[in-house]
Amino acid sequence: MSDLAPRPAAGPVIALTLTHQVAVSLAAATFPILLPALAGDAGLGGDAAGAYAMALYAGAILATFFCQAGFAAAGIATTSTLCVLLAGLSLPLILPGTLPAVLVAGALVGVGYGPTTPASSSMILPFVPAGRANFLFSLRQTGAPLGVLCAGLLIPPLVGRIGWADTVLVVAALVTLAALAGVRFARRLDRVLERPRVDLRRTPRAVAAALARRPLRRLISVSCLFAAMLATVNAYIPYSVATLGQTSLTVAGWAAASAQVGAVAGRLFWGALADRIGAMGRVLAMLGVGMAVAVALLASIRPDWPVVAMLGAAFALGATGAGWGGLVLAEVTRIVPRAEVGTATTALMVFNYIGVFIGPPLVAGALLATGSLPLALLTLIAGSLTGAAIAWFGLKAAPSADRG
Repeated sequence: MSDLAPRPAAGPVIALTLTHQVAVSLAAATFPILLPALAGDAGLGGDAAGAYAMALYAGAILATFFCQAGFAAAGIATTSTLCVLLAGLSLPLILPGTLPAVLVAGALVGVGYGPTTPASSSMILPFVPAGRANFLFSLRQTGAPLGVLCAGLLIPPLVGRIGWADTVLVVAALVTLAALAGVRFARRLDRVLERPRVDLRRTPRAVAAALARRPLRRLISVSCLFAAMLATVNAYIPYSVATLGQTSLTVAGWAAASAQVGAVAGRLFWGALADRIGAMGRVLAMLGVGMAVAVALLASIRPDWPVVAMLGAAFALGATGAGWGGLVLAEVTRIVPRAEVGTATTALMVFNYIGVFIGPPLVAGALLATGSLPLALLTLIAGSLTGAAIAWFGLKAAPSADRG
C-alpha cells in the first residue's frame, strides 16, 4: 500500500466490494429466474439452466485465470468496476430468447463475474482487523446471495408488468449504474493498493504453488466440491420449485429469494461460529452434511406441499449450499503469507469455477438421461458429502501464516 495517498476507511472499501458482488450476482441470476417464463415463451427447458451455468462459469474461469494481469494494468478496484460494467452491458444479448444467445450472454456475464472475488480479497485484506477475518469476509460474500435475492424479488413482478424482454433491459441498466456509481472511489482506492506486476504466467504459477501446499490443496478440494452445490442453488431452485411444486413464476421467484435470505443468514452465522470456535474443518464438514440434507429436501417437493414448506426447503439449501464462501476465503489468509493472498485466492477461485462449471451440467445431463428432476438433483449429494469428509479429516487447526 502506498504511503503517498490517504488511506480510505474500511467501511467504504467493504461497501464497494459488496456492491460489485451484488451487481454481478444480479446479472448472473437474471436468466435462471426468467427461465420458467422462457420455458413457455421461447421453448427453453430445464437443461438450459445447466447450459447457461456452464457458459457463465466458463467465462468466469477464463477471466479469473488472467485477472491478475488486469489488476496490474488497470488497478484492482478499477478492474472490478469494469467487470461489473461488462456484466451489465452483456445482459441484453439474452433478448433473442434462443439457446445460442443465452450461452453468449452467459459467457460474457461470466467474464464480468469471475474477477470480482479475487479483487475483493485484495481490496479488503489491508483493512481486516485480527480476529474478524471470517465474519468480514463472510459479510462481503453476502453480496452473492443478496444479488440473487434482488433478482428473485425484482424480476417476477417486472415480468408480469412489462414482459421478460423489457425486464432484462431494466436489470441491465441497474447493473450498469452500480458499476458507474463506484468509479471515483475505485480510482481513489487504486492509488493506495499495491498492484501486482504484469505477468501472464502469474496465475498458472499461483495454481501450481497452491496445489503444492497440502492445507491449501485440501481447502481447494472442499471449496471446489461445495461450489458445484452453490451453482445449483442459483441455477436450479426457481426451476425446481416451479416444476416439482407446479407453482407460478412468482412463487419460483420467492423460492430464489428465500434461498438467498438463507444464504445471507447462513454466511453470517457460519462466519461468526468459525470465529468463535476456530475449528474450520468441523464447521465446513457440518455445512457439507447440511447441504446433502437440504438437496434431498428440495428434491422431495411435491405439488401438495404448502408454499411455506417449499420456501423453507429453499432457505435450508441457501443457508448451507451458499454458507461456506467467506470461510474459505478467510482461511486462505491464514494459510499463506499476506503478499500471496491475492494470487492464492485467484487459484482458489479458478477451481471454484471449475466446480460450478461441472455441477449444473451434471444435473442437466442426469435430467436428460433419467427424465427425473429429483434424481438429477440427488446426484450432487455425493459431492457435498465428499467435501464434508475432506474437511473433517483433512483440515486441521494450524497457526496463521506469516502476515508480513
